Amino acid sequence: MAVTVKRKDGENTSSFLYRATKRIQKSGVLLQARRNRFKRNPATKNRRWTSAMHRMGMERQIQKFLKLGYPLEESVALARKITKGIIKK
Repeated sequence: MAVTVKRKDGENTSSFLYRATKRIQKSGVLLQARRNRFKRNPATKNRRWTSAMHRMGMERQIQKFLKLGYPLEESVALARKITKGIIKK
């Protein structure tokens, strides 16, 4: 939905900008762009499944470190490092 506005012969810049902004506002291009600014596509089934597997793996690692006696913050940090591959199991 493109809006084309051409400058008339002998038209000064300020009146051209005024006319162009009015036409853009009336066309609704700005409203549509603002609505779609933060719109996200819904996650696919495979992406949701992968995310759930990652989350479950993190929960298992955190529970393992909590059983070993690590505090919660340190358990989370170690689990993140293991899942990212920074630390070997």
